[in-house]
Amino acid sequence: MEEKRIKEQIKELEERMEALIIAVPKEEAAYHFYLDLAKATQHEWTRKMFLKLAEQELEHKHNLENFVEEIQQELAKLKALKRKV
Repeated sequence: MEEKRIKEQIKELEERMEALIIAVPKEEAAYHFYLDLAKATQHEWTRKMFLKLAEQELEHKHNLENFVEEIQQELAKLKALKRKV
């Protein structure tokens, strides 16, 4: 029974990892999108707004990358535990 539970946890974490792998580059693209808009505008307030949005997208990307690291560590633990079961 323990092995089945571990396998289910591994599968769930791998599914989360797949979603994060898709999301990280999208956050990077959004960062560049807002940065480009900031560079293209002549209005100071609008430029600041786009730079703030770009900064938020970069924070999102870093948060997602941290989640990836956490999941990788948890997966490694579970896979090691599975080998022992």
